[in-house]
Amino acid sequence: MLTALAFLVGFFTLLGLALVRHPIFGLYAYLATFYIHPPSRWWAQNLPDLRWALLSGAITLLAIFIHRQRLQQARTAWYASTPGVLLIAFVAWLWLQSLWALDAEAHVEATVQFTKYLVAFYLIHRLAETPDRVRDILLVHVAGCTYLGVLAFSASGFVGGRLNGVGGPGIDDANSLGMFLATGVVSAAILVLVEQGWRRVFCIVAAPIILNGIVLAASRGAFLGLLAGGFVLFLVKPPKYARLFWSLAIVGALGAVSLMDQRFIDRMLSITDAVERTEEIDASAESRWELVAAQLRMFPEYPFGAGHKGTAVLSPRFLDARWLTHRPGEDKSAAARSSHNTFLTALVEQGIPGALIYFAFVAWGVFAVRRLRRDVRADSSREKAYGGAPAAALAVVLVAGMFTDYLMAEVQVWMLALMVAHRLSTVRAQADLSATSAARVRAAASAAQSALQPTPSLSDR
Repeated sequence: MLTALAFLVGFFTLLGLALVRHPIFGLYAYLATFYIHPPSRWWAQNLPDLRWALLSGAITLLAIFIHRQRLQQARTAWYASTPGVLLIAFVAWLWLQSLWALDAEAHVEATVQFTKYLVAFYLIHRLAETPDRVRDILLVHVAGCTYLGVLAFSASGFVGGRLNGVGGPGIDDANSLGMFLATGVVSAAILVLVEQGWRRVFCIVAAPIILNGIVLAASRGAFLGLLAGGFVLFLVKPPKYARLFWSLAIVGALGAVSLMDQRFIDRMLSITDAVERTEEIDASAESRWELVAAQLRMFPEYPFGAGHKGTAVLSPRFLDARWLTHRPGEDKSAAARSSHNTFLTALVEQGIPGALIYFAFVAWGVFAVRRLRRDVRADSSREKAYGGAPAAALAVVLVAGMFTDYLMAEVQVWMLALMVAHRLSTVRAQADLSATSAARVRAAASAAQSALQPTPSLSDR
């Protein structure tokens, strides 16, 4: 009861602050509903049946309207940025696919969900108006992942030695949870690197808790994604923080090793078996290879996509029955197999247009990382460095998505919006600084010119 009451007080306090102070508090409430997700918690029975995310999103939109005069105007509208355009195009294509999707109900549900993601993209793009706002959103993400790490530490939902059922929808399985927590680790790493005071201390404490959650999830994809995120951090680290970066990297690696148990190590070592295709390859990895081959045979029959969950619908036709799965209690005739690769999901279920949009997102991300690396080399300020967190998080999702379907992962939408907002906010901050400096120079020149003017004599008067 006390936990439910604390959530209610905190949630509605944030919404109240959004209305009377700043809409950013509404965004914090929206993010909190994702990490906490009351319907997934045992104490939710004491709460009213509210649509928490929908309510917080609606209040945040209202707060943006109320405080529109106080908010800085974005240099580029959310729908004019490259990720914004691509998201709109993808959502429009999903709606069009509703005409022929094989699983119409699942497809409409996914389409509505992606439409909501457009709102989340807008909220973050609109409210991360300064580098400090970007930092604060990253801090909230680290805090949310820490909460999930604490839950993972005390959880008992292990299936096959892996942790399931800790997060809410979208992160309730071991693979998705591990991927999500890995985005929190790279966010914490950037803040530890460039922040001072309580923020750095908080992230230092949070990082091992989140890492422990990744170890408990024992996801090979999340582990490889974390390595990819670390590589991106290496690429975009500001030069003046290089020595500290390597010191923290060594400490972090030693800390991660200390958290690993034999179960996690054995599972990570099986990655090489999956790649080398040895006789000792585990059933999970082998089934993925079979599914990849099946999806490549599905695509030619549906060049414009089979719709969301189309892979599951088609799998009985293209896969041997031993690779199909079904939930406990379900009839074996309902056995199917969903996609385990994000790109192949886009290819089979959204067709050629979906695959092209996916590649466009990846290309934009590569370009954005290159641009960020160039920027931090020219300006090693902490404000510039914040962009490394969403860049590394997107790398986590991309690489982990080679082993699991993360097309519907909301965290990637957040990070896309943060990358765009970070770029715009730093450009705006530089422009404001230049304008202020120019104004000071003009004022000083005017004062100097006035001082050089001869003082009129009494006769002149």
